[in-house]
Amino acid sequence: MTEAEGMTPEEVKRCMRRGKNRRRASVSRMIVYGVAVALFTVYTLIVLYFFAYGILISLKADQNVFLDDLLDVRLFSIPSPMNFGNYLMAFTEWTQIDGKNSYLIMLWNSVWRTTSSAFLTWFTTALVCYVLVHYKSKFTNALYLLGLFISMLPLYGAQGATYRLYSRIGFINSPAITIVSITLFGAYFFYMYAFWKGISHSYAEAAAIDGANHYQILFRVMLPQVMPSIIALFIMQFITAWNDYESTAAYMNEYPNLAYGTYAFNEISSYQGNTPAYFAGVMLSLVPVLVLFIVFQNTIMEKVYFGGLKG
Repeated sequence: MTEAEGMTPEEVKRCMRRGKNRRRASVSRMIVYGVAVALFTVYTLIVLYFFAYGILISLKADQNVFLDDLLDVRLFSIPSPMNFGNYLMAFTEWTQIDGKNSYLIMLWNSVWRTTSSAFLTWFTTALVCYVLVHYKSKFTNALYLLGLFISMLPLYGAQGATYRLYSRIGFINSPAITIVSITLFGAYFFYMYAFWKGISHSYAEAAAIDGANHYQILFRVMLPQVMPSIIALFIMQFITAWNDYESTAAYMNEYPNLAYGTYAFNEISSYQGNTPAYFAGVMLSLVPVLVLFIVFQNTIMEKVYFGGLKG
């Protein structure tokens, strides 16, 4: 006797309805996935288009490429011969921004400023969220609600007041300005809070029974468990800070980074229209973050995604 023969007519109808619902869900899922794949494919092609555009311009020998009468024909043509000397020229041409900061100096400024900013941001946010999650009290609950409020509060038009404050305390054009990256609620407050929520407090209790103090519990037991997720957030913050030119223009123009150099070379420098060298410098400035993202892309996607689910 088959399974259907031992079922009542009502049960058979319910099974048939469930089968139809599964088929509809499967078709709907395929449509959603298909649309998502199509959109991401178009987005990827657009991004690659601009990369290819920049690389082609950076290899051209004609410095005044945008003044060419045959611009529409030659702009996207493969240069022959390819002038790789533009990439070497970028190291000298970019010095004309202010006469003293070379490409290598701006690269170094990008490295130390970005690394320190990203480290201080995630480290302080990690410590604050650790306390909020694993040391419950009325005070920590109030801090958590304050963090939610601050994260949702739109702040606009504060740059003038910020500049005045930094000027009075001596942070303008000073490496000490990296201290402002130490915040109670950092850029990734919700992510870090979710990561700590995913770690059971029983680990800390077991370590305390074995005689570990609060600092040993944090740095030797709890922190290593979320370190992969923290690394993912560090890389995301690093990429964001690497592309920041506005803060340099406002507060740190004596320590220009590559992002500011990219802006200034095209806007305020006295260069003689050497467009290929400009694009060569832009392409070089993208290399560090591209390498960093390619190496850690799986870590970023997996840890941030799953960490959010745990919260």
